Amino acid sequence: MLIYPIKNTNTSNHYPQKLNFTAHPDFYKFNSTQSCYFRRGVVALANNAGYTNIENLFCKIFQSKLNKPKKMLIIGIGHSQEPFSYLASIKGIINSNPLNKNIDLYIVDLQSKPEYKKLRLNAFPNFFPYEEFPKYASKSFIKDVKYPHSEIDVKDLPPLEYYIYSKLHESSTPNKEYRVNDEILNFVNETYNNCVKSKWDSRIQEVITDYSDNEFDIISANNVFGYLSDDDYLKTLKHIKRIIKTTDGYFISDPYFQNVQDSEVLSSFKVLNPGIYQKII
Repeated sequence: MLIYPIKNTNTSNHYPQKLNFTAHPDFYKFNSTQSCYFRRGVVALANNAGYTNIENLFCKIFQSKLNKPKKMLIIGIGHSQEPFSYLASIKGIINSNPLNKNIDLYIVDLQSKPEYKKLRLNAFPNFFPYEEFPKYASKSFIKDVKYPHSEIDVKDLPPLEYYIYSKLHESSTPNKEYRVNDEILNFVNETYNNCVKSKWDSRIQEVITDYSDNEFDIISANNVFGYLSDDDYLKTLKHIKRIIKTTDGYFISDPYFQNVQDSEVLSSFKVLNPGIYQKII
């Protein structure tokens, strides 16, 4: 996993390295470019074979008849990449069945809650051609060419968002028309505005102690552990083990973060694929 201090990062010379929003102080220490397929820039976990493993896991979970929605915790949402990625695939799997009958979403992030206009802007998966979307996720996208023109004043966008906006509207950008459908967008927005389900400006090593034993069916933590000290890392992993359900509970993390795979905590998990674990104890 590649984690760089923001002050040393030079991911693009199109915009200054400045973050002009308020977040937990820990947020400003790092900048990362790798995660699941929706994350802009480097596509790591979904070099399509990798993300196919996640879609196969979701098929196993959501193609069977559910007695109640599966409870998912996403730790570290970035620009909402993980929520949009996972929900796009899950929606493609469950088809006409509503998301809120299948999944109960919770999130924790260091940053402050994004405004709706930023959330909807991030619903466009830039730098990822539509033709290459994962199998089930591709069903969950719609054309939306009018949104930024009608609802965003470009002059008000921060440098990073302005850059993304500009890339979306270059004629050479293959996926400039596509975003996740309204059900997914509204589902994420409602979760973000639910103070019980969303924890903003929050450190996971502190929040995670509030969750109950065997509470979550699925926990995702991409690009999270690089933000934690060694002590906080072990503490957080122990609580992740505690709050994941013992029967059919799953943990999605960075397949290239070796400390996760080497930890004695994860001896309680079976490795299904790189970065995908099933709790067995």
